[in-house]
Amino acid sequence: MLPVLLLTASISAQVAESARASHSVIRKHKRPSPDERGKALAKYLELNQTQQIALQKILEQRQEEVLKMRFTPLPAGSAQIDRFRAIQDKTANRIRAVLNQEQRKKYDLLAIRRSAPPGSKTSVQDWLKAATP
Repeated sequence: MLPVLLLTASISAQVAESARASHSVIRKHKRPSPDERGKALAKYLELNQTQQIALQKILEQRQEEVLKMRFTPLPAGSAQIDRFRAIQDKTANRIRAVLNQEQRKKYDLLAIRRSAPPGSKTSVQDWLKAATP
């Protein structure tokens, strides 16, 4: 009986150590915060100060709407997905309204990249065709 207990304790210790190791890996690859993503987007689009302030407000409102959605009971599945997509679309339209024509082109390129389904065979040429009028 004692060898079984020792073996069980050894396995438990190995599992715990493995879990700690995987958690440390997750922390090293932390997703950027909304503020960091906003700053990166502002830099990429070369926004002026007024545009940066507007972008920050838009992203904060989006975050509030998503949090409300997460804590509001809704039927699972497509209703929640549709609601999230509506928030995304509204946010994208509000961001586009703040941008000038050149910035919109750059922003739209990001949207094309994100909207491609996983595993799609969109080539660079397809992407450039969509980006040029």
